[in-house]
Formats: sequence, C-alpha cells, structure tokens
Amino acid sequence: MRFLTPHLLHLAWLALIPLALYLFRKRARRVPVSTLLFFRSLSREHQESAWLRRLKKWLSLLLTLLVIAASVLALARPVNEAGSDSPGAVVLLIDRSASMSARDDQDRTRLDAARQALRDRLSRLPDQVVLSLVAFDTRPQVLLSRSRNRRECLRLLQEVRPMPMEARTDAALTVVKRLVGLEARSQVWHAGDSPLPGTADLAYAFIDAALKKPVNLGITAFQIRRALLSRDRFEAFVKVSAARSNPSRLTSTLEVSLAGRLAQLREIDLEPGASTSLIVPLEGVRGQLMEVQLKTPGDCFGWDDAVAAPLPETRPLVITLFSDKPDPFTELALASMTEAGRLEVLKGRAEDWPPQNRPDVFVFENWLPEKLPEDRPVIALNPARSAPPFQVRRLPEPGLPHDSIRTVTPDHPLLFRIAASRLALTQTGVLDLGGILEPLWMAGNDPILAAGELNGRRLVVSAFSPTRSEQLALLPAFPLLLGNALYWCAENSDAVSGLQTLHPGDLLNESGIVEWKEWTGSQFIDSTDQAANGLLPVHRIGFWKTSDRQGSSALASASETDLPASGQAETSTAALPAIQAGSGGSDWPRLLLWTVLALLLLESFLFHRRALF
Repeated sequence: MRFLTPHLLHLAWLALIPLALYLFRKRARRVPVSTLLFFRSLSREHQESAWLRRLKKWLSLLLTLLVIAASVLALARPVNEAGSDSPGAVVLLIDRSASMSARDDQDRTRLDAARQALRDRLSRLPDQVVLSLVAFDTRPQVLLSRSRNRRECLRLLQEVRPMPMEARTDAALTVVKRLVGLEARSQVWHAGDSPLPGTADLAYAFIDAALKKPVNLGITAFQIRRALLSRDRFEAFVKVSAARSNPSRLTSTLEVSLAGRLAQLREIDLEPGASTSLIVPLEGVRGQLMEVQLKTPGDCFGWDDAVAAPLPETRPLVITLFSDKPDPFTELALASMTEAGRLEVLKGRAEDWPPQNRPDVFVFENWLPEKLPEDRPVIALNPARSAPPFQVRRLPEPGLPHDSIRTVTPDHPLLFRIAASRLALTQTGVLDLGGILEPLWMAGNDPILAAGELNGRRLVVSAFSPTRSEQLALLPAFPLLLGNALYWCAENSDAVSGLQTLHPGDLLNESGIVEWKEWTGSQFIDSTDQAANGLLPVHRIGFWKTSDRQGSSALASASETDLPASGQAETSTAALPAIQAGSGGSDWPRLLLWTVLALLLLESFLFHRRALF
C-alpha cells in the first residue's frame, strides 16, 4: 500500500490536541451548597467504581483519536500496489471526427456513447494509474498528459465535442505511441466507431461506439465551374454516396437552391456502398449563393447533407499549346472556349521551347520535349515519343480504327457528361502507363486515354487522332473531354482558385472578421469567426465571406459518410485484465470516510444516550 497524497499525513499532529486536553484536564474542586439531597440521589443513580469511570474516559479518548487518524488517512488517499497485470499508464484516445456526431434513436451521438464507456472503465481503474487523454479528428490534440488527477481527466473528457472534420489516424497513432513509450505497462483505450490500424505492437483496446444499424447518404464531392461551351452559365458537380452498412436501398432527394429559390430537384436511389455523380446546370449571376441539401428519411448523420457556395468569379485559364502538326479539331475546340472567355491560348513550336512565361497548363500535341515540365500540369495529345512515366509505341499510318471503346472509370472528372457508347476512335499508339497513370478509355486491350498525378502535378495522355476518328467531328465529346482535362489539370491553379472548396481543418489566409452561413447538420445559421495573425483554422461547414473574398467549406469525405456498423471491429477489449471489474484500488478512502462517520455516530450514541462522560 502507498499514498497518492502523502504530504497530507503531517495533519496527524492534530491528535496532540485531544491528548493535551485529556492529560491537562481540570481537577474537581469543592463548592459549598445548601443541601446534599439532590447530589445523593444522583450518586445512587450513577453509582459505579473508579476503574469503570477510568475505562470510559480512555474509551472517549480512543474514539477521538480514531476519528482524527481515519480522517488523515482518507485525505492521504491510500491505494494498494498494482498487480502484475495492472497497467502502469492508460492513454485514452477518443475520436471526435464528423462521423461521431451520428445519432441513435435516443438522439444520443456516438461521442456521447464513447464518453460514457470510457467513464465506466475509468471507475474500475486503480487510482495510481497514470492517465493521458488524446482527442483526434484531422489533427490529434493532447488534452491531458501523464496525470493521476482522475477528476480533471473526467472533466476534460466531458468537454470533448464532435467536429465536422475527417479523421486522420496516422498522426493520432504517432502521438499515442510517443505517450505509450513514456510509461511502463501502458495500455491504449480507443473509443470510436472504427479501430486504428497499425496497433499490433501496442496493448490496444477498442471500445466500439458505432451504431448497430446506421442509415446515411451524403455528399462526398462538390465543385462549381463555368460551363465550358456557353456564356453566363455554371455547372455544379455533386457526388452522392451511400454507406456500406445501410440496411437496404435508399431513396433521397437532392434540392439545389440559387439565391433562395429552388433551381433543381433530383431524386436519387442508391444501394448500400454505391455512389452516383450529378452535373447540375445553373444560370445566374456571379457571386450568387447556391445551397445544396440532401434529404433522406431516417438519415442519422447530417454534416454531409448540405453544401453552400457562391457562383465563382475566375480569370481565363492560360494554356500554352506546343504542336508539331496541329490538329484542326483541337484548334476548333480551344477556339470555342476562347470565344466564351474561358481560355487564353498561347501557341508555340518545338524551336520555341522552353517558353519564357509559365502558363497554367502545358498542352503538347504530336510532340513532346525531352523532359516534361515539373512545375506545371501537362496534357499530351497523341504524343510522338515516350516520356516518363509513360512509354508509347507509334502504330503505322493511318492507325488502327475501333468501332467502340470501353470506359474503365466512368466517374473520373475527365469524363463528365461524355457518352462513350457512340464514339469510334482511331488509335495511333500503344501506351504503357508504368503503373502510375490510370486508364480511362480502352480500345481493345490497349489504353488510349489515361490520367494521373506525378510528383504533385497532374498528367493526361491520349493515344488517338481526332481527325482520323469517325463521328468525332459530329459529336461534342472531344471539346468536352479537352475542356474537362484543362480544368482538372488546373484545379489547384490561381485561375480556378475561386472554384476550390475548403475542408474543415484547412487554414484560411484571412484577417479580421469572417462571416459564415454555417450548416449545423439540420439547418443553415449565421455565425462569425475572428481571424488572428492572418490565419483562420476552418472548423465550420458552409459559405464564408470577408470584405473582399468569399468561398465555401464542405465535409465532402467518403470515409466519414461511410458510417460503420457496430461489431465490425476485430479488436476485442476482453484481453486486458486490468480493466475488469474489481481490479480497482480506490476503495480505501471511501472505506475510511465511512469509518469516520461510524465512529462519530458511536461516540454520539455513547455520550448522549448512555451518558458516557
């Protein structure tokens, strides 16, 4: 046994006070009275021997000393020494990401269930165990580090609230491993809706707080851009996904409002784990507020059901076209976007490489430089030679015609609004993608259109000729494909910065007051943030604006929308014996306090009921 607060044991000197009063009590003195009849009657009623009176006085002193001793020991908080199977430290890890706001039939969030489970397990834990508390969403936050203050840990645990952010477990696992390495026999108690990966080397217990039968459909991707081939029109890309744990096929309604008026209404049916992509055409004035809401009967998770964003204001996209033999269809497609004010095209030949000005996107047609640019995205149309990461083998003229092509990834942004079933293309080369690029179109067994990312820049490669392809001149597929490729490649450039959607957890470069139209999970409300030092961590969902800028923030996370069901975790909590009932060592202070109360009651009974004095 040892004491958690041994510095309070010095209060035992208080026992000297009753000892002094007992040793130096006043002696009886003689007082003359008029009669002794009353005192003689009292002496007959309380006639007792001298040794019995002395025993009563010793008993009174003993009860007083026991009350003081039990009180001091209770304040010192004695605990038993932990057994060999008891943890020396416990790291409490609680998930506060967006999915933990999902509610059950009692309107209780998953975070409420996780908190209650941790509180129950802490009540059975020995007091001498060192506690650490870590909450995580996009980033981990250490709320309590290596403390035995159980009350403070419970207080901080109660203050944890769910945040509309995506959970990133790698940073949380790094923090947990560092805390575990500071104490011997450390355990990790993780309360959330899905277990952490990579915990094989830890004494890890997962407390499953997920719903038994979750129901959820949510918006997992969102973007607005100007329509490629028309003026003063916009397109909103919305991707809706269903959780794999949904009990059955669900029907949902997508409502799109522009400037407070209903603009579009779509009905969506999705099987569990399925997703669908929608292109919503809009006609309005730049800067108008668009609101998208997804309404699903029985939906238990609301943060992924709405997006608010302004119609964007952007500058023309600047591209540089280098071509050895320009294709007329390529020039025609670019000219249509240039006339609409979407594009600014700079042309060059092989002898002009490298250019002095750096555009948003480089487009190479029938020609490639010896080394692709490393700081800008690239679109290689019908390349004449190989360049890392792809290899190309040219086919003999006039190429290999194909009556039909096969779409590999129909949901890729390059293929929005493009129906490939009617396309007949002429293949001009055989592509080897090198395992980095993703094939989008296949002609026979060969890829003829691919896209991907290399060292942070996007790359699109095609191996067909628009001029030699049948029906391609009669369809809008190629202009749409080229426009999609340009905007997809330049998604992170300044030209389309107004189209970007922030995510909670990102940093906003602003100062002063930021006004929000915030989505709470059930409705839009007005709120404000004060940006300090020119940076504002985004922790809201909705539309924001400052004196000179505006934008949007959306959860748009497939992992958060895909709510897991309880019982799917493989990690069991029964393997940790120290968290079983009866292993606690915090009963000593409580027992001593009950002893003090019993002694006080006994002393009161003896003195007031039995006249023990």
